[in-house]
Amino acid sequence: MKRRAALAALVLVAISGCTALRGRFAGPDILFVATPEAVSVEMLRVAEVTGQDVVFDLGSGDGRVVIAAARDFGARGVGVEIDPTLVKTSKDAALAAGVGDRATFLWQDLFVTDVREATVVTLYLRDDVNLKLRPKLLDELAPGTRVVSHDFDMGDWKADRIQRVQGPTRLHTLYLWLIPARVAGTWQTRVGDRDATLTLTQRYQTIAGTLALDGNQVPIADGKLEGNRLTLTAGTLTLTGVVIEDTIEGRADDRSLSSSDWTARRAR
Repeated sequence: MKRRAALAALVLVAISGCTALRGRFAGPDILFVATPEAVSVEMLRVAEVTGQDVVFDLGSGDGRVVIAAARDFGARGVGVEIDPTLVKTSKDAALAAGVGDRATFLWQDLFVTDVREATVVTLYLRDDVNLKLRPKLLDELAPGTRVVSHDFDMGDWKADRIQRVQGPTRLHTLYLWLIPARVAGTWQTRVGDRDATLTLTQRYQTIAGTLALDGNQVPIADGKLEGNRLTLTAGTLTLTGVVIEDTIEGRADDRSLSSSDWTARRAR
């Protein structure tokens, strides 16, 4: 009887310990549902992953997306998972696949994970979790970082691309976003030999505003961002450029004039 009582006490201690460890994180209660292997690979293809990328899979489950990124694309992968059992499963699977040196798995709450190193982020969460995660992605990820979500969108942040993929039992939807550069505000520029001012407003990758030129306020039409690549149309003028912090460099094309190099600087 004493042996049984001692064994029962040990079991209770072990269970309490596991519960305490899991209580270390206040992450979302998300049921793990594995993404089919073919869909995992297609997520990485949609993101155009290469060996130069660092792929973060937030809510990485059994690690299959991270392992595929390392094994099939030569990328470095980081999986973030709140379930310690799945983290161990992932590490073992990465070693078995021969990619243990390029696949890292973290037992963490994805909402506190530092994702700034990522060039690609993959998700298979839920609509409400995506919406809660959205500000973190927009704030921490560099412009041009690719975000791919399996089956769940980001509310009013419309995807740059949507792709349907046939899985073993159903059709899957993949959403791709490019993190947009921040361009809202006032920019000083020149168009040809004339001084001009751009005043821009921004809603994710959609840009509006005005170009003040020769005393006229010309509205911006068809303003859009693809990561850090900006395109604006104002009257007969089309401005294209790459946003690098507080500078935009590119080309100005006027249907009535020849094209020229174009630079804008954010007003202080």
